[in-house]
Amino acid sequence: MKKFVLACGAVLVLATAGCMKTSTLSWSPALPEQRSKDGSPVVWNVKARNCGLYLFYFIPIWSGKVTRPNRCDYEIFRHNVNEWDMYRLLDSRLKQLDAQRVEDVAIKTHSSGLLGLWIFWMRSITAEGVAVIQPRPAKKNIIEPAE
Repeated sequence: MKKFVLACGAVLVLATAGCMKTSTLSWSPALPEQRSKDGSPVVWNVKARNCGLYLFYFIPIWSGKVTRPNRCDYEIFRHNVNEWDMYRLLDSRLKQLDAQRVEDVAIKTHSSGLLGLWIFWMRSITAEGVAVIQPRPAKKNIIEPAE
């Protein structure tokens, strides 16, 4: 029984070593005259990543905390490796980036069983998008008809 517990502990240590910062958010300046698909001016290109360790693929053991990216903050027994939380992660720094929303989001997921045992699974998700500002609408000169 001791050997089994040590083996499980070793698997957990190896799994966490490969994914120390579980939730990350990075951004880079937009290219000159870069526009989104809707035509809005792009301010930043943003990329977010989150990963977690799961038991039998479905039971979360730990995953990255999406409200505090770029830190070693974890959530235990909470499923944060999903699309909804990735949108939350991308939107978390809009105010600091002087942007209003994130558009053109592309999401990729990846999962793999650790050490061929298929008991512990490492799941990760990556999202890329562009932070945009809405151009101010042009003022309309409304001329009221004379009576």
